[in-house]
Amino acid sequence: MPETELPELITVREKTACFTGHRPEKFPFKTDLPAIWKMFRAVLSLHIREAADAGYDTFISGMQRGMDIWAAKEVIALKAKYPSLRLYCVSPFEREIRSRKGEDRRDYEEVAAACDRFITLSADFRPDCYSIRNRYMVDRSSLVIAAAADKRSGTWQTVRYARRTNVNVDLIDLEEFAADYGLDRY
Repeated sequence: MPETELPELITVREKTACFTGHRPEKFPFKTDLPAIWKMFRAVLSLHIREAADAGYDTFISGMQRGMDIWAAKEVIALKAKYPSLRLYCVSPFEREIRSRKGEDRRDYEEVAAACDRFITLSADFRPDCYSIRNRYMVDRSSLVIAAAADKRSGTWQTVRYARRTNVNVDLIDLEEFAADYGLDRY
């Protein structure tokens, strides 16, 4: 899809950060244990607060399960302390929500309802829709906050694209996180 056909998103690139990261099942440790989730959420929140303290006021979430939704929820929570923060959500295609069930669907709907702007890039699914979404977010950001372990993943493709295009990457290395906290890996 040519860039000119994508919806307009007005941001100040130098003050905009986007998120990329694995879905829960791709984390190298269990994410469904309350203590582990609390530790990861604290680390993620710290990275977002550091970006806000550095002048970032706009955050873009790709609305995927796991890191994207968790980061978006952190931005929503931080708006009480940082009222100037904005959260934009970018969905790769219109019917993406249909694949969500239970808590994943509730989280998606909660974030979509609380964001400042919701953007859909395509009416229908296509094989490259996630790559298009990732490039769209990176191209409008000067910082990517990433949580990753698997270097063959779409998350790492996004990290590599950001680095190739001189966008700063703030990486939460999930292997290091697991080692630092003595977490059992899958």
